[in-house]
Amino acid sequence: MQNLVETGKVKNIGVSNFVMSNLEKLLNDPSCKIVPAVNQIELHPNMPSPKTLEYCKSKGIHNTAYSCLGSTDSPLSKDKTLLSIAAEVGKTPQQVLLAWGLQRGTSVIPKSVTASRIQKNFELDGWELSEEQMKKLSSIPDRFKVCGHNWLPVKVFFGEEGDAPADVPSH
Repeated sequence: MQNLVETGKVKNIGVSNFVMSNLEKLLNDPSCKIVPAVNQIELHPNMPSPKTLEYCKSKGIHNTAYSCLGSTDSPLSKDKTLLSIAAEVGKTPQQVLLAWGLQRGTSVIPKSVTASRIQKNFELDGWELSEEQMKKLSSIPDRFKVCGHNWLPVKVFFGEEGDAPADVPSH
């Protein structure tokens, strides 16, 4: 991928699902000449990954959040803290989750196939969550990944965050 930057065919390169140890290996490898511009990882209040975010920030790597809405019928969609905050601000739970991700400095890539939901996902201007609301969302105690590693040919999630139960893979 580094060669693509040199040819001018791409401006930046990035990685996906890299945990801190993967990033360390990459950045310390003598062949690594370009720091990835972005690390695309699963991020939502049940997988907030503050250590990974801080590590990436210290290396100049932006984070993009996939599965930022949890998933259809995930426990996050029924979380009382999330629903309460959504009611407080008069927004949908999905809008609250997107604002939470953006206010943490990540970009978010929500998935929806419903036109009305897609439109609502764009209605984020002119309001924000309070510091207290952000803290409440970040402190939701349940930890889970929507996208585990069972479908992958090798294990890539190693529980490096340390804030999830042993049986829950994390960044």
